[in-house]
Amino acid sequence: MKNTIAFVHSVAEIGGAERMSEALIDGLAEHAELAPLLVVPEAGPFSVHVAKKGCPVLVTDLPQPEFSSPLGTIRHAFKLAKQFKQANISLLQCADLVCTRAVLPAAKIAGIPVLCHMHFPVEAGYVNWVFKRMPKPAGFVYCSEELMHATQTPLANACPQASHDVIHNGVDIERFSPNLSSNAVPHVGIVANLQERKGHIDFLDMAKLLSDQQYNVHYDIIGGDILQAPRQTLLEDYASSQGIRDKVTFHGQVDNVLALLGKLDVLVCASHQEAFPVSILEAMAMQKAIVSTNVNGIPEAIVDEQCGILVPPHNPQALSDGVKRLLDNESLRQALADAARQRVVSEFSLQAYLDKFTRVYRRTLTGQK
Repeated sequence: MKNTIAFVHSVAEIGGAERMSEALIDGLAEHAELAPLLVVPEAGPFSVHVAKKGCPVLVTDLPQPEFSSPLGTIRHAFKLAKQFKQANISLLQCADLVCTRAVLPAAKIAGIPVLCHMHFPVEAGYVNWVFKRMPKPAGFVYCSEELMHATQTPLANACPQASHDVIHNGVDIERFSPNLSSNAVPHVGIVANLQERKGHIDFLDMAKLLSDQQYNVHYDIIGGDILQAPRQTLLEDYASSQGIRDKVTFHGQVDNVLALLGKLDVLVCASHQEAFPVSILEAMAMQKAIVSTNVNGIPEAIVDEQCGILVPPHNPQALSDGVKRLLDNESLRQALADAARQRVVSEFSLQAYLDKFTRVYRRTLTGQK
């Protein structure tokens, strides 16, 4: 019998963390020893998407333990533990600390180890709240070296027996294969959910600067309100106020970014904070020229001036200057795009990503450190 790895998510929308779980789900579907399962608190685009691929989905309440209501918390923990056992779950991989805290009591009752896949830095005070009077996870996996350095200390203090591993995100280099655009008007795009930290206002300010300099460009904003915050209307109104609304297409949340990404001439990442964005790896795999902020783990993917252009965050002018360089210099644009593809193939393939995770799974299931 295969060991079932359950991927636990706090939401059923599709963002970067969900795409990386999807990559593991796809890989495990053909694995000889391991099988995937998705656990979410409600049905949504992500659960529907993976279910269509044949992945089992457990939709169940994932409330936070409340020590002010101990009997209710205990009853739910036993109910959830029963569901985990009925699903033959061998290991729980949680996409954030919120769902990690939600499943820890049930996992303890069921004797199931928990891994937390860290995609974003957290403060020590929040870590202390998550793990106070709670069972502890078996380990943490970070998507970048920078994220581990920024976050490991409070997590290690709270969970001294846990393991710590860095596994960079990976991308399917066959699915996301080179796609050279042939647009009469260049397309410059951003692929990110509409959280404020993703820098969409900076992206629109960049577009305004380029428009004022008579650059004829169309701008694609690919991503939706994954956290249910009404950001798209705000951004649409801002684009209108800058006089560039007719140059911008808001595509919203999409199940498959490949087609839209393939049409871009330049990808821009304007994030103020970012662990190790999968959108950058996908663009690199598709041989796209990239201008990105040099925050957090991004320099671990993009070597500045070798396979992309890195600029400071909160700086629309720097984004604009980087995009101008690529639009004005086709040979530079192609050279950076070629090098980006080569770097992904050698360092960040999906197979390498899956291999590293399966080693962690085997170690965790056998109780090794």
